[in-house]
Amino acid sequence: YNFVGGLSQNPVVVSAICEEKIKGGHRWRVLARTKKDDYYYTIDASSTKKMIKHLIDYAKEHLSQDIEIQEVNDPKLLPSLKQDLSHMEDRLLIKAYKFGVLYCRKGQTEENDMFSNIKPSKAFIEFMDMMGTKTRLKGYTGYKGGLDTEHDTTGTHAYVTRFAGFDILYHCSTLLPLSPENNQQVVSRKRHIGNDVVVILFQDGPNGGFAPNTITSKFNHVYLVVQVVGKKKLPNGDKATQYQVGLVSKQGVRPHGPPLPPNGLFVLGEYTRNFLLTKLINAERAAYYAPGFAQSRTRRLWLKDLVEKYGKPTKK
Repeated sequence: YNFVGGLSQNPVVVSAICEEKIKGGHRWRVLARTKKDDYYYTIDASSTKKMIKHLIDYAKEHLSQDIEIQEVNDPKLLPSLKQDLSHMEDRLLIKAYKFGVLYCRKGQTEENDMFSNIKPSKAFIEFMDMMGTKTRLKGYTGYKGGLDTEHDTTGTHAYVTRFAGFDILYHCSTLLPLSPENNQQVVSRKRHIGNDVVVILFQDGPNGGFAPNTITSKFNHVYLVVQVVGKKKLPNGDKATQYQVGLVSKQGVRPHGPPLPPNGLFVLGEYTRNFLLTKLINAERAAYYAPGFAQSRTRRLWLKDLVEKYGKPTKK
């Protein structure tokens, strides 16, 4: 069963499956697509009509308005609708991520000082080697993240990796070009990292805390602050670098997992890499629904087109 409806500013496209027969009716699995997100429901109802009534009540809760929906039951339209829904979901699915990485020396608190760092510490290189592979940009055929892979205008190397089916590229501040006498290259560094939604702020040591307004950017919404706190002795007798990790988000970013441990402590290794990459990806997804992002507008336009194509809205 497929339904369309809603206002032009809040179009709704619903798919429902009658999953099983229960006492007094049927159990439905329902997917309601709105401009903000996809909402999944399990609804027990004695009829399709009552299932729709429950659905409208749920939609009112999330959209804060009454809506009316109608079923798309024309056999000629259903194959096309299924194809359009699949196409929409494929277009909205992100297949690659770019994350900013800003290197901060011990004691640095000013934005320009952080962006002007040229030579990274051994601890920073060790951390980046854990998070990805340093790769020559010229001739690179993977996800570029806006970097130049032909003429070295954005540096010669970048850290890249692949995780959970996603291609990931890091805009690493110390790998982006910078000459001490060229202020324009500082601006270029800021442009790349300033356009990233999620940024890793790597601190060599205590820096007195971090506030999001330290960095001027409309797009940066989540900062994963990683600070070196020393070495930890492992069970086998070796010592590994230990980090304290914190998260700073701008207003409107949704809560997301995995949750950081209470003490925020991590040790260099595969577990930390996987945890941080999962956190970074989920942080970016959570940030897309913050005010100012185009994600909700893009979803709204896709859904509005489907509503107009497959059903005449009852409200305008």
